[in-house]
Amino acid sequence: MLKIKKILSTHSSDCDDLIKKNMLDFEYFKRLGWNFNQFKSQILKEINYGLGLFNGHILEGFLLGDLITVEKMIEYEILLIYVNKKKRNLGYATKLIENIQITLKKKYLKKIFLEVAINNCQAIKLYKKNKFKKNGIRKNYYLMDNNKIDAVLFEKIIDE
Repeated sequence: MLKIKKILSTHSSDCDDLIKKNMLDFEYFKRLGWNFNQFKSQILKEINYGLGLFNGHILEGFLLGDLITVEKMIEYEILLIYVNKKKRNLGYATKLIENIQITLKKKYLKKIFLEVAINNCQAIKLYKKNKFKKNGIRKNYYLMDNNKIDAVLFEKIIDE
């Protein structure tokens, strides 16, 4: 039975372990700076809000991000969404995004935003499917394998 619940500091190693199940993904996120210490640091931040998708006690996917208050309104920055490679294309990432919207709407969520490497086609497809709109490019934002890669900026305005 799938259940979505808040990511806690005790889940830091679960997040790290899930990504390590796929060495290509592990290397990719490592190059972006994500490792066990980064997960722990993010989860412990006061403005962190993350959700995990669990099958029993097994973490199958997670979403990490920051809650940002702007003039008594809440904005949410997605920092990382990850789903077990064997469980992709089952709607898990969409479930996490939808749950963020539903949960945070009670706190007057107005906008969700993120940036993604321009070569991460799978993630870009996910965001477009979930009605995120491209609103800019950060030139040469990511450094991967000594190459600079643009970041695509997306946002989704939450209707009242």
